[in-house]
Amino acid sequence: MQHPRTSAMTALLAAGCVLGVVALTLKAGEGSHPALDTALSTTTGFLFLLAGAVAHVRRPANPIGVLIALAGVALFLEDLQFTANPVLYTIAVPLRAASSPVIAHLVLAFPHGRLRSRWERLLVAAAYVVVLGIGVVGLLTDDDPRDLLAVAADSQAAPVVGRALGLAATAISAGVVVVLLYRWLTGRLPQRRLLSPVVVIALAGALTSGAGTALGDAHPLSGPLLQAYRILFCLWPLAFLAGVMRARVGHAEMVRLLLERDGTGLAALVQDDEVWKDSRSIDALNAAAGLVLDNQRLTAELEQRLAEVRASRARLVAAGDEERRRLERDLHDGAQQRLVSVVLLLLRMAGRRSGAGLPPELGAVLAGAVDELQTAITELRELARGIRPAILTEAGLAAAVRSLADRIPMEVALAVGTVPRLDAAVEATAYFVTSEALTNALKHARAERADVRIAVTGAGLRVEVTDAGVGGADAGKGSGLAGLRDRVQALGGELDVTSGPGGTAVTAVIPMAAEKP
Repeated sequence: MQHPRTSAMTALLAAGCVLGVVALTLKAGEGSHPALDTALSTTTGFLFLLAGAVAHVRRPANPIGVLIALAGVALFLEDLQFTANPVLYTIAVPLRAASSPVIAHLVLAFPHGRLRSRWERLLVAAAYVVVLGIGVVGLLTDDDPRDLLAVAADSQAAPVVGRALGLAATAISAGVVVVLLYRWLTGRLPQRRLLSPVVVIALAGALTSGAGTALGDAHPLSGPLLQAYRILFCLWPLAFLAGVMRARVGHAEMVRLLLERDGTGLAALVQDDEVWKDSRSIDALNAAAGLVLDNQRLTAELEQRLAEVRASRARLVAAGDEERRRLERDLHDGAQQRLVSVVLLLLRMAGRRSGAGLPPELGAVLAGAVDELQTAITELRELARGIRPAILTEAGLAAAVRSLADRIPMEVALAVGTVPRLDAAVEATAYFVTSEALTNALKHARAERADVRIAVTGAGLRVEVTDAGVGGADAGKGSGLAGLRDRVQALGGELDVTSGPGGTAVTAVIPMAAEKP
């Protein structure tokens, strides 16, 4: 979509090109100006037009391109005074110094295209009023026959008006240079980098022009100094263009860029105007914003995957516990009861019925079978208790751990704090951590004593089992501790195993789920 300012810019460029050709023709035909002066002034005007066009194409929302092109048009309007046509001459008289206020406006508005302080607005307004006001006075008092609006023609008025215009232009230039220096000295590095070419040319031009004027026309250095000023002035459009090329985006564009990156809202940023005008700052910020957005997206995806993995592992643990309970019930109600029936009802009944008539050999066989079956029943009960002790379900973690410590053929120092009834998965995991650590201490570490501490710490249940055995435990090897670590992590906890020549410490911290009443 074409920007609303584009039509005005197109008309301004067309008028500038026409005026440039006319000004070149008039100045060359007038004959009183050196060819170099004519070439420099014409080149300067067209460079302003070119720089304005490029600036507008780069950033049509920024009015700085219009101001740059307007400076070129104003330069060409000044040269219309060399025409022989009375109408054109009458139009040109008030515009003899038209470029001064426009360039002052351009310099103070660069690079974002607007005047930001009250003093800048006052200075620019004064420049337009003073220069155009003096021009109107000159129009009314000019004794040139080409002036169609002269109402008080006076041959002495022209030099006075000329000196007034010169003083006004000098005062405007001085004010602009002061403001530029202040902005450069108080600005940050990006602002200085953008203003440096403009400031350098402004200072050099002011020095050469002031020195040449102060020396007077008769001084041999006056001409070269004024010629150097014209060359420096010719370079000024290029300085503005260089700044425009580097100052690529403004505040609204940058905020919109960040908010709409990849169609995803990122942030609303508070900006320092001058910092945001520097292209390298923009590139760095854009890259950083992209990294932040990508990192946030990846982090969110990773957290979602982790949550899914934790939920899956928790479901596996719950399913495993449920299968343990089913197997424990099957063993208790099925195989264990059948073996008891065989021992009590069949073998012992057969022995009592046979009585003394039973051969000794057969009696010994029956007694041995009863003993073996009784041992099998005991082992089956231990197996069922190891799958999931009934006391754990009925009385809770503390009672189950005390029962476990009583059965272990090793001295166990037990310290159990006030532990409420917890979620079945949490209680089962804490019990199996304790059981596995004590079993390893007895079988592998050959420890004679173990310490068990269970307590609620914050929102977690802490289980710690230590022994003074030979060490060598490794959660990364074998299926016991490794399986327990997976089980603990499935509930969102952590299992730590520290083992060395001085003994082994197994510590589990398990987040507590909803407590049972």
